[in-house]
Amino acid sequence: MATLHASFTNSFSILDVVLLSLAALAYGVHRLLRVPSHLRHIPTVPLWPLMKSYLSGECEEQRVKRLVLPFAKENNTHVVLVFCLGDWMVQVLEPKIGKELLENPVVRKQQQPDDMLLWRLIGRNNVFMSDGEMWKRQSRIMRDALRQTTPIDVFTTLARTTFSLIGDGGRVRWSDYTNRYTLDAVGTTVIGYDFEALAKPHGSFVRRYHDVMSAIASPAYVVLPSLERWLPRWSVRKMVDSFVDDFCKILQEKREKPGNDVITHMFQEPGMTEVEYRDNAIVTFIGGHDTTAGALATTVYFLARFQDIQAKLREEVHQVLGDEDPRADHYHHTPYLNAIIRESMRYNTPTNVTVPRIADVPVQVGGYMVPAGTAMALNMCAAHHNEAVWSAPAIFDPDRFLDEAKIDSGNWVSFGLGPRRCPAKNFSLYEQRVLISMLLREYRWTLPEDSPHRDFLKNGFSAFALSLPDNVEIDFVRIAPNATFTPM
Repeated sequence: MATLHASFTNSFSILDVVLLSLAALAYGVHRLLRVPSHLRHIPTVPLWPLMKSYLSGECEEQRVKRLVLPFAKENNTHVVLVFCLGDWMVQVLEPKIGKELLENPVVRKQQQPDDMLLWRLIGRNNVFMSDGEMWKRQSRIMRDALRQTTPIDVFTTLARTTFSLIGDGGRVRWSDYTNRYTLDAVGTTVIGYDFEALAKPHGSFVRRYHDVMSAIASPAYVVLPSLERWLPRWSVRKMVDSFVDDFCKILQEKREKPGNDVITHMFQEPGMTEVEYRDNAIVTFIGGHDTTAGALATTVYFLARFQDIQAKLREEVHQVLGDEDPRADHYHHTPYLNAIIRESMRYNTPTNVTVPRIADVPVQVGGYMVPAGTAMALNMCAAHHNEAVWSAPAIFDPDRFLDEAKIDSGNWVSFGLGPRRCPAKNFSLYEQRVLISMLLREYRWTLPEDSPHRDFLKNGFSAFALSLPDNVEIDFVRIAPNATFTPM
């Protein structure tokens, strides 16, 4: 009987521990998810629809259009409070307020938590994450290096390689080709390393990169980064560390065999540390090809949907480039091409949200005083689809960019704003112009009737909040020599 009593008491104690643990966990989650009292004056996007969106893997662009912007319109505000990355964040939905925020001298980039494996991959000592004097130095170095390497000839060669793979046409998974094209462009010209993504799409390094990004982008761990403390993913950490180690080996090869690339120019700067070399190389590799790949997939998709726009653009390209290889000065005379690229990047903004900012003192943001220590960001997707800023933002209309007098150029924020604007802006734009203009001379294309993107473009989930069109297939037909440039 005593043994039975002791067993019951022991079981009861274990049950107590379990219940107390669950209660502590529930209390912790409650405290994490409730709106802090000092932020309740800011219009707050309802939490549970957001959580459902996050955990379902809905992409940032669709969440903004479905939840954030309608809420902001209903509440007549351009500043909202959103639960994001495991914390409450003030998001700005209007470009001019965003510019004031990003250029405020008391505002700095927020140090991101160690929990997210994303930061374990890209590091913190790079032009993307750094601030203050480190950022000024790295930004200057990056801009100087990129100015010395705008390799239109490389883009031209890679475009021809892409066409050799497409051949006479047929159905092509275009989003896959843009990923491979931009990966080789960044690898060759920025890293000084040929990843052979076009020639060997299933090559070891390319495959491992996609495996790493897929593993990191678990919706639950992106929404609640603290899960990495509670339920650490040791196998994913090992995968990330192994990828970074192999990337460092590529950098060492580049140090021993310098060339005309961005990393070689960076190595010539005496003030940079080994960690800075590594972090800048990795973040440039990732950000430099994913964003442009998404932009290229978006533009070709819209040209497939709107045959009249495709035909008009082909005529402009034919008149300006003729049969010549692309040159930088060609694109001074292609206003329609430039307008289409800008409209594509407005409609499906490659990077949707800026890196969060923070201040040690209260900051006025729009009509609200934001307390010190609060995360703040410009939501660029929302800024590009804000009806108070853009006329009919849900319509794809390149003509809106043809008359600069009718549009405020400061409202287009695809590459960011102010001095923190993406240093690779021109690199990306030339990369896009070359491939699209050459593609127009070689092919006509349409969207398949059974395309899942028939009604609207669908992006995949991204841990970086990027707009990456998911499995976009296009039907290509090669243009016969001397063919007239008419709509299909």
